[in-house]
Amino acid sequence: MAVQSYIDQPADWTRPTRCVIVRGWAFADGDRHVTGVRLRTRDRALHGVVGLPRPDVRQALPTAPDDNSGFEIRGTLPSGRQDLSIEVELAGGSWQQIFARQVTIARQWVPLWLGGGDWTELMFFQMPAHMAYPPRPVRFEKFRRPLAGPRRPRLAIVTPSFQQARYLEATMRGVLEQETAVDYVVQDGGSRDGSVAIIERLAAEFSPAKMPADRPRVTAWTSAKDAGQADAIARGFAQTSGEPDDVMGWINSDDFHLPGALQFVADYFARHPDVDVVYGHRIVVDEASQEVARWFLPRHDAEVVRLNDFVPQETLFWRRRIWDRIGGIDPTFHFAVDWDLLLRFQAAGARIVRVPYFLACFRSHAAQKTSAIMHSTGQSEITRLRERTHGRTFPAQEIEGHPLLLRYLRRSAFLEFAWNLGLRLD
Repeated sequence: MAVQSYIDQPADWTRPTRCVIVRGWAFADGDRHVTGVRLRTRDRALHGVVGLPRPDVRQALPTAPDDNSGFEIRGTLPSGRQDLSIEVELAGGSWQQIFARQVTIARQWVPLWLGGGDWTELMFFQMPAHMAYPPRPVRFEKFRRPLAGPRRPRLAIVTPSFQQARYLEATMRGVLEQETAVDYVVQDGGSRDGSVAIIERLAAEFSPAKMPADRPRVTAWTSAKDAGQADAIARGFAQTSGEPDDVMGWINSDDFHLPGALQFVADYFARHPDVDVVYGHRIVVDEASQEVARWFLPRHDAEVVRLNDFVPQETLFWRRRIWDRIGGIDPTFHFAVDWDLLLRFQAAGARIVRVPYFLACFRSHAAQKTSAIMHSTGQSEITRLRERTHGRTFPAQEIEGHPLLLRYLRRSAFLEFAWNLGLRLD
């Protein structure tokens, strides 16, 4: 099967930087479609996005199947000499190489936290959604637990899901095997990939009739067509109840909480009755649940949140009182659902705290919504929120190099530097 392809960017491979952005196009002859793209080196694979608009290719090459033959790969590479290849996946699962070259990646001598690197490097290294180092087992947190304290609030957790049978059980067990009171709802969008059987089995194992009141239990689940993620989340929370001081959160069906995280969150809220919203650091894992990157979040900064959303959604928890105050989720959003929620929490006067712990794992994989939608509705929703928040047109280039965001990202780099030395800074 012949594949036609071209790499537009980088135009020059003689002096590539550590931050790689590859753009191009590819399509297969015949009726087989390109379903994936990746950049590979000896110790890592960076998966990209396919199906991006390239009407110019269709105009120049009538054999192109449609106007969406474009692809993009973003990621980081280690310094030094690398044997690099770019491959496309064809329908059926086979991979075909379209590019190969030996390159030498320039070394970064000045650390990011000391002023080295530009906006792109800071974003790629401090907030990666890709593999930043070779896969390794997840190093779990050792949460600090109080010897005694006030009664923990009850948690209500929702998982929206659709066609995620491969990861769903890990997500559900990440909630159900915790040691604190959780009312858990799974809102499935009518999956036909085996998800329903997984939900039924775990719902029976962790039913309210079998589980004590101070442990997680599946209190409701549904599998029916919905209008997307935000609608599924809203439907899920509509099946929960609680006191104003109780806690809520959602976890997507390809992510999972770390062992002990929900106990820690419940304890933190119990000991800090004035706090409305909590979030923490993020671990990025691959399809095999191996750790490939970490996000280190500086203390919460309301002005930074007004400019850009760095808050890891899977680590975000809030009290029911602030949810009720703002009227819950806005179902008109499909990508920036969590950023809209956080901005409205802030506008309503919520006290928001970033705790210096890794609370959950975000899974990076080729089929995830984050990668695919960012190139379509994602950017328009981000622009809409910035313009709503600031009351004016907000060009994307104003974000790149913004001094407040640069300081925030360099602080993130310093937190990582300290953590690698064995120091946990607040």
